[in-house]
Amino acid sequence: MLILASASSARKRLLDKAGIPYRALVSGIDETQFCESDPKQLVMLLAKAKASSVWERCVSNGFNECPFDQETAVLGCDSVLEFQGEIFGKPRDSTEAFNRWKKMSSFDALLHTGHSLIHMNDEKLVRESIDEVISTRIYFSSLSESEIKDYVATGEPMNCAGGFAIEGRGGMFIRRLDGCYSNVIGLSLPWLKDNL
Repeated sequence: MLILASASSARKRLLDKAGIPYRALVSGIDETQFCESDPKQLVMLLAKAKASSVWERCVSNGFNECPFDQETAVLGCDSVLEFQGEIFGKPRDSTEAFNRWKKMSSFDALLHTGHSLIHMNDEKLVRESIDEVISTRIYFSSLSESEIKDYVATGEPMNCAGGFAIEGRGGMFIRRLDGCYSNVIGLSLPWLKDNL
């Protein structure tokens, strides 16, 4: 069984659409406690912390909260957008979302998602993890200020790393991608398939 250490509805939808059975448990870690200037290191630290938190919670509860066997794996993920050396997580407010979009219009950025998959080694019966950051380059369209205002007013950018949802209205503002599409939503399904 796969346990998703996340409250992300976007990640849940990805797993649902892919037909991958899972159970979601929120890690509850305080993301503000992680200070790292390198975006790849930041998402990897957060992904590992989320997966470890849920794994430890399951162990300490005697696996009552999450059925456990040798096939059980816990997946933690976290995403940020790297734009011209800046790290863009979720915008704090609509002003920040608007200002980010003004900067990103007509430019490109990298969406980094850290993946941490904790599982039990069958032979050694010890915990192991597979950890990797997947990056996708995103090319943004040119947007007018009124288009940006209208998009921010929908509220969609407020819950997304980088301030947009490619699977939602934000998809209209993406010219093209280099890399994994589902990674931009928050979880690389090809990576998961290769590592489950």
